[in-house]
Amino acid sequence: MPELSHLTFNRFGRSYHLKIEAADDLDGILDLDEAHWVATGAPVDTIHCDGTFLDLVDVDGNGRIMCYELIEAIRWLTEVLKDRTGVTEKSTTLKLDRLNTDCPDGESIHTAARKILTQSRAASDEVTLEQVRSVKLEVEKTSVSEAGVVLAEAADDEEIRTFITDVLATVGGAPHPSGSDGVNREKLDRFLAEARAWLDWHARADLPEGESTTDIMPLGDATHAAHNLFVALRGKLDQFFALSRAVALDASLADRLGPTDAELDAMDLSETTVIEELLKDAPVAKPTAERTLAFNADINPHYAEAVAAFRDEVVRPLLGKAAEKLTEDDFERVKEAFTAHDAWLAAEPPDAVEKLGAEKLATCLDERFRVAVEALIAESANTAFVLDNIRLTEKLILFQAYLIALANNFVSFPDLYDQQRRAMFEMGTLICDGRRFNLAVKVKNRAEHTAVAKTSNMYVMYVLVTSRDTKETMEVAIPVTSRGKGNLCVGKRGLFIDVDGNEWDAKVVEIIENPISLREALVAPFKRIGKALTGKLESITSEAEKKVDTAAVQAVPPIAAGAPGAPAPAAAPAPTPEAARAGGVGAGGLLMGGGVAVAALGSALAYITKTLAGMLWWHVLGAIGVALLVVLIPLSILAFVRLRQRDLSAILEGSGWAINARMRLTRSQARFFTRRPGYPLTAKGIRRRLKWVVLTIIVIAAAAAVLAIVSIF
Repeated sequence: MPELSHLTFNRFGRSYHLKIEAADDLDGILDLDEAHWVATGAPVDTIHCDGTFLDLVDVDGNGRIMCYELIEAIRWLTEVLKDRTGVTEKSTTLKLDRLNTDCPDGESIHTAARKILTQSRAASDEVTLEQVRSVKLEVEKTSVSEAGVVLAEAADDEEIRTFITDVLATVGGAPHPSGSDGVNREKLDRFLAEARAWLDWHARADLPEGESTTDIMPLGDATHAAHNLFVALRGKLDQFFALSRAVALDASLADRLGPTDAELDAMDLSETTVIEELLKDAPVAKPTAERTLAFNADINPHYAEAVAAFRDEVVRPLLGKAAEKLTEDDFERVKEAFTAHDAWLAAEPPDAVEKLGAEKLATCLDERFRVAVEALIAESANTAFVLDNIRLTEKLILFQAYLIALANNFVSFPDLYDQQRRAMFEMGTLICDGRRFNLAVKVKNRAEHTAVAKTSNMYVMYVLVTSRDTKETMEVAIPVTSRGKGNLCVGKRGLFIDVDGNEWDAKVVEIIENPISLREALVAPFKRIGKALTGKLESITSEAEKKVDTAAVQAVPPIAAGAPGAPAPAAAPAPTPEAARAGGVGAGGLLMGGGVAVAALGSALAYITKTLAGMLWWHVLGAIGVALLVVLIPLSILAFVRLRQRDLSAILEGSGWAINARMRLTRSQARFFTRRPGYPLTAKGIRRRLKWVVLTIIVIAAAAAVLAIVSIF
């Protein structure tokens, strides 16, 4: 068991974080059980840092940095450097005398750094990240910059460049750092093999000297065209002879082979396309019991031209006679004549190279093309060796500069508790509703994030931000940690400023509701009661207005305007008791009901006044204070507990982080993550509310309530 006495921890919030400030502290990470890391895994795209550095740490390239990958990075850095002062300094400059040249990677980096300094014409024993990247970019742009991958422009000879272009056009290429495709040994060998196979296959159809036909070419040079005609009609002719055999068996079938009357009635024969489809599906000719196709008989118009060409260019040359008809046996002889040709076509190798033609492919098999490209590939392999060492040098400088920072945003989270610094997972600041919301975490899947964030006991806004320049969009989760809800709501807009100072348009798209502050939690029940009372009063008022309107309408008799000499209306019948109770008793009933209501209200007020008059004023104040305390004490305890349980780790876990520690929100964090900035001290016309005045008023009110309670009891 290694000695762990050199490990030092700091307490942040209610969790302990390993102190990582120097290179020696990285050694402590190797000894520390992963259960004591704040995080053991994180998505690469939620970390704001040099992208190449993050990709190098993410060894398996799965988009997540895991604890074992960070440990591997620390061990490699420790092995390559014998002096880790630059790690502590987080320097982007590598001093060559600090390299461990006894290590293979250290020796390779030392050699590459010397070459970089020579190429940069810098007389120095240190190389910067900027110098390394400048040289790397130049090498990557060259046509032979990657092992075994050569671009066409790498060849000086025009014919060799054309050859490489032909290889790329037929069998494709391999990725080159420049963004283009190049030829490697695998693509070269494949092209040459396919070219040779295709030429060998093509040569099997060549006619020997002095011969006009072969089994593969039964019609000599005319075989290809004749075979195409045969293939085009083979299916329809098979259909014709099959139907003819059926008719020979039962002549009545001849009338049942075409479409039925119902099918014909359903067709719109006025449409040309419908007729063409009908003819296309029909046999080439009417089937006969003799199983013979007469070329001079009625032929399906859709196939008439093809049948005539088939007769002249296939049947007559193959059968050796001026055929006017085609029997089933004749057709079988035609099929047999093309058997060898069919087998030859079926054996055709991949035809990617076919488009170059036999003559050009034969030229490509010239040995000089293969030798020239292989020489370029060998040259590129040497260049790639140099490039790999340059990349290794870049890796070391990046690890030296950023590994402590990554550890402080992985093993420990001190930056999250320091208002002067930003953690790597922080995306920026939202300015909205007169406040600055300083903690924003990137969200890839809102549904997954909300499922976890609901356990945080925090008020969380999901904000869609759009770049002003590139129109790129990003979604972030922003907790509201102090003051109150204010005017925050879905659809609220604001300004988002990322950690690089770029400005984004922002819009709130979803909110998770939770108490934000103790004051808001205590006031919330009274707001709900007030809202309920307001709603009840509005309901009562609305109902009363309806009754008044009804009574008024019933109290005023209808008068027909502009009808002279109209008979006087009949006397209204006396209202029934039920109507009177319902309010439909005219003006008298209305006044009576109002009087009763006023009397009841007056009686209630008189009772309350008489009761209060019999009590001393401090007794009244005490009673009110006791009633408030009965409500507020449990509310305060509950709100205090819930606010103390607000958990920042849930916000990160929703974004894919694997968090070990419970990162409870501290008071200082709550005030910083959500704050309303003050006005400049030199500003005029601003009424400044002093905190001590408010605090004094609160203390005096609390003291008065206590005195009142004491006087009562």
